[in-house]
Amino acid sequence: WSTGAIGLTGSAYFLGFVIGCLQIPTIVSTVAHIRTFMVMAAIATIALLGTGVFETVGAWMLLRFCTGFAFSGLYMVIESWIGETTPSDYRGRVLAVYAMISLLAMVVGQTLLGLSHADDPRLLIGGAMILALAIIPIGLTRIPAPPAISQPRVSFRVLARASRVAVIGVLFGGLVTGGLWAVGPVVGRSLGLDPAGIGLMMSAPLIGGALAGLAGSVITLGSIGAFSPDITAGRGYIVLAIVIMGRMTPVGIAIGALLFGFLQSFSLLAQSTAIQLPSELYQTFPYAITLIVLVLTSRAALRRHLGRHVRSKPGRTRSLTPA
Repeated sequence: WSTGAIGLTGSAYFLGFVIGCLQIPTIVSTVAHIRTFMVMAAIATIALLGTGVFETVGAWMLLRFCTGFAFSGLYMVIESWIGETTPSDYRGRVLAVYAMISLLAMVVGQTLLGLSHADDPRLLIGGAMILALAIIPIGLTRIPAPPAISQPRVSFRVLARASRVAVIGVLFGGLVTGGLWAVGPVVGRSLGLDPAGIGLMMSAPLIGGALAGLAGSVITLGSIGAFSPDITAGRGYIVLAIVIMGRMTPVGIAIGALLFGFLQSFSLLAQSTAIQLPSELYQTFPYAITLIVLVLTSRAALRRHLGRHVRSKPGRTRSLTPA
């Protein structure tokens, strides 16, 4: 298959997911959570096994569409069930644990590619068995299902008015994520990676997302205890500064992150000392020191880069420093 055909099958999955997000609430309100979960798990199992039977692009697009539709229903049932039955005081923690387990399972699923070659039917059969196993505890549970959800009215105009930045951010995030999951393995194969290497490559964004979620949970559940506007307080820019300061190396980035964390903890402890200074000054202290270190390290790196550039050209021996 061409890269375009592979991209179409990936797009069909996300199209089914979007349509499922709009239509699944109607199904849940009609037949409740348990039956919806069983039906969606059955559809996902049939679609997965169908990819091992049919080999045409059109058939795969239909099967991937059904897979996306079914998985949107599975996610919706699980998350709405958690939201309805968990007390509000513990809902954030339970959702965080659920997200970590989900991401961990995805990472394990990606690494399973290294167990055999990509066209081994046992991989599809094993995936179908796992989907079928998910039906058993839901079908035998004695826990009462939450009440049927009301059918919501989705208005993208209202969402855009409420938060344009969020809508634009989600749009571009979806473009990046969709491209990664659709043609990421193709890129990995073009780079000469084997199935195990492709699985590790696709696991890396999941691990990064899990770590980012863990960092966010520290803010929402630890230092602040709730979600509020501007909760990150400019930490995104600090992350970019740390990446540049660490020269895009794991060790350098880790050292930069530890430096900022130390300075932030120090600023919080310093507020309880006898030195009476405005609280705003203490809050800006870690950001200011981090930016100063960034400027100094970037200047040194720039000098070394320019020095190598000048030395690589014969006949140019002029000093970089002014007389």
